[in-house]
Amino acid sequence: MRLSRVEFISMNNPIRRWIQKRIEFQLLNRFLEKHNMNLTGSAILDAGCGSGYSTKLIGSRYNPRELTAFDIMPEQIELAKKRYKKARFFVGDVTEIDSPSDKYDAVFVFGILHHIPEWRKALREIYRVLMPKGVLLIEEVNRSGVDFVEKYLRFSHPKESRFDWPQFAEELKTVGFDIIEDSKIILNIFHAYLCKKHIVNSR
Repeated sequence: MRLSRVEFISMNNPIRRWIQKRIEFQLLNRFLEKHNMNLTGSAILDAGCGSGYSTKLIGSRYNPRELTAFDIMPEQIELAKKRYKKARFFVGDVTEIDSPSDKYDAVFVFGILHHIPEWRKALREIYRVLMPKGVLLIEEVNRSGVDFVEKYLRFSHPKESRFDWPQFAEELKTVGFDIIEDSKIILNIFHAYLCKKHIVNSR
């Protein structure tokens, strides 16, 4: 789903970047450190990268051997290409990711699934492109948060894209993720997760 003009502006401003760098990204890093997971030199995907600020944070922190990022909005990708030169950017859809299966050591997702009616399909695609035992680091907003911003900030989101946390966690498990760590970010409307791609023993 494309952002409205109001939300596009709100996602591309210094306040949003400060929150992403100082709160969301730091929390995800603490998850990794707590569980002794090191992404340095790995292959990483930034799904729904927006204007590329999250991609720059990822690249600067982990020095990945391969960093790929995409967004559904071409204008965001144009901004991202100017912001960070060390990643491969493309216009793409998280429900149909243009990448081979089992490719990435890690996938980062910063608050895009609540825009997507087929968010369950997006989780399945993310699972597909992760390597066995690859990690998903995700920040999201729940139904209550979406309802709030839609009422007071005039944002617009599809009704089908809204979920509560038990529903979201259950879907992660259904897709095949083990939830390693999760934590609220602001009250209980913003949440962060560290998940690992579960591998079923075939024997």
